[in-house]
Amino acid sequence: MFLSNTGAYSCTLPTKWDGEWHDSSETTKDITFTRSDNYVEGWNHQVFSDTLTSWTCIADDSSNNLLLFKSNQTATRHGFVMNVYRCIKWEKTTDYSYTYLIHADLETENVNNKRVLVRLVSDTVNITNGCSPSLGLPSAIETVVLIKKGYIQNATQDCPPPFLGIFNYTFNDSSTAYCDGSSVWDVCSDRTQMVVKYTLCPTKQFYSTGGIAYCAYFASVGSNYYVTVVNTDTTVDFTSTFRFTCYAVTTSGDKVYASDNKGACGQNQTPQDKMSTGAGTLTFTVAGKLESVKIK
Repeated sequence: MFLSNTGAYSCTLPTKWDGEWHDSSETTKDITFTRSDNYVEGWNHQVFSDTLTSWTCIADDSSNNLLLFKSNQTATRHGFVMNVYRCIKWEKTTDYSYTYLIHADLETENVNNKRVLVRLVSDTVNITNGCSPSLGLPSAIETVVLIKKGYIQNATQDCPPPFLGIFNYTFNDSSTAYCDGSSVWDVCSDRTQMVVKYTLCPTKQFYSTGGIAYCAYFASVGSNYYVTVVNTDTTVDFTSTFRFTCYAVTTSGDKVYASDNKGACGQNQTPQDKMSTGAGTLTFTVAGKLESVKIK
């Protein structure tokens, strides 16, 4: 069921949130903000048997960078009509990129493990109870990256220490090992950029046909790093190529280990285990390091 955007809502989106954006939580399409209407198109959620695609910001807390969105479609379960909410806490990274965490519990039953709040339409939901998950807040592992379309090169960040250098690598999709250490992964010429030499091993990395990606965000959690990269392909098809990949990365001795996931990192992602929504795992051997950087 679709709900019209009527009613008086008190919300102000960040100034630049207008037009098309790449969102690492969304692996089916780019999203579009219409700031004048506090409207977002493109966050696709399957809730019970209903597909939700558009949302309206209904409340904000500017002092804490919180935005509460309500789906413009409802979901129905056993005859009960539900509203679905998505609360995000955002931070500015550059003039053209932001990060956010979704302040909602992870819904595992009939919601495909998405962080959303599902409530009866008769329930009152506001910025306080709509942004306070009962099971605690997500960790930095689940950070979502948002980049203005057309401005990927304006959103770059240095890659984390384990990725700085030139590496030979082996890629394993859990059934077959590829590259066998014969290819080159270069994050030395430019600390923000990953370049994979497909002429040496054509197995696709970071869901890219071009083999070039930029680091857009990373966090250190325990002994692991979690890094989101955005590839520079002119277009992606959201079937075999995707704009974002998130890596869980760690070091052991002279090796670097990483697992990938399309889009954002998964809550339980670890460096040496393949994600069900990822392509595989990587083992890197250092071929050359930046003199000023030591692997920790």
